[in-house]
Amino acid sequence: MFGEYGLYCDGVFFAVICDDRFFVKITPEGQAAFPKLPKAPPYEGAREAFLVEDIEDQERIVALVRITCAALKARPQKKRRK
Repeated sequence: MFGEYGLYCDGVFFAVICDDRFFVKITPEGQAAFPKLPKAPPYEGAREAFLVEDIEDQERIVALVRITCAALKARPQKKRRK
């Protein structure tokens, strides 16, 4: 598990904030829209995610989050362990 903040949109986990850095899950749709965004794992052992370095570019962040959340919602949901 990560140790800082997880972000959800309508019950869908889409991003984390780790070490004061903002990471958004990579989807094919997000990759197509933002192919030059840097990628890095948010913490040791994690998959790579988009590393959003320019947090002042609100239009870009909103676009990325909307694309990512729509793509993740369209995927079949995994069953949770009980």
